[in-house]
Amino acid sequence: MFPVPWFVVALYLAAYAVAGMVIGVVTGWLVSRLARTSRKRLLKDASLGSSGFLAGFIGCIFMGWARNTITYRFGGQHTEVSSTMNTYQHPERMALAIAILLPLFHGLYRRRKLDSASLM
Repeated sequence: MFPVPWFVVALYLAAYAVAGMVIGVVTGWLVSRLARTSRKRLLKDASLGSSGFLAGFIGCIFMGWARNTITYRFGGQHTEVSSTMNTYQHPERMALAIAILLPLFHGLYRRRKLDSASLM
């Protein structure tokens, strides 16, 4: 494995943060439309999506996982290659799920809070 320069890592993390913001805003906007609440909190949904994406991505990278070994052959069955991973192999999937769920739960919590306030 080759070392990755720090600016490339920073660039990718910034791109992931922006992707999480977009996911958070879209999720928050859809929840506010479906729950018929105000759309004033889209900035908070953007920050929830961004922080959820980064936390899910970085958390999966450092989280231990069951060892997974795959073996495949190259070049007419003459070369066999094995690869072993000790971490979750697809952290983007988990990060995407967290970036969607945090603004979703926040929007549903706002709706529930609004409903309980209107009953009193």
